[in-house]
Amino acid sequence: SQEMAGLRTYKTITVKPLDFEDIPSVTAGSTTTVTIDGVEWYVLVKDNGKALLWAKDPVAEKQFHYTNPYTWQRSSLRTYLNGDWLNSTTILKEKAVQTDITTRSQYNATDWITTTDAVFLLSEADLFGTFNGTATSNAQDYTYGNSVIVPDQHMRAFSSGSFCWLRSPYNGSMAIVLNSGTLGSYSYSSSLGVRPALWVNLVS
Repeated sequence: SQEMAGLRTYKTITVKPLDFEDIPSVTAGSTTTVTIDGVEWYVLVKDNGKALLWAKDPVAEKQFHYTNPYTWQRSSLRTYLNGDWLNSTTILKEKAVQTDITTRSQYNATDWITTTDAVFLLSEADLFGTFNGTATSNAQDYTYGNSVIVPDQHMRAFSSGSFCWLRSPYNGSMAIVLNSGTLGSYSYSSSLGVRPALWVNLVS
């Protein structure tokens, strides 16, 4: 047979997004994301067969709470995340791990409230190493350890919306992260973006 001059054969390769099964191969704290239940997640920490995930972008816009007092413990947002939102997932509701979370009772308080949550918000300290803008090394201000777990401003930043809730009180309001990755505050009754965090079990 006669070969056609200049004819080339191309092979199409489809690269699928990383998913839950790929978490063990992802470097914790890197900008690599995994896609689970239609959401892109950063893998912030891996520890003892578990991983701490944080949504790259908001999954919803919600009030933090509708009335005073508006602590994380009492918030309608906590109820939503651990109820309707988690129940709407397929994989995560089976893999999420109930975890004790500590949050200051007020922005200037020296006591913390412990809640047990499958889904939660990160704290001001987790992103910025502060509470109410003041540096802290107190482990109760953090979700994991006693230091910042999202030091990369590009990971704190997001492209959908302007503001996202954190779980920490802030001088009569609530701490938030701006889409630029910087710290701010906002009234608890406003509807802002929600970037959930959760520990998941990696062991079958």
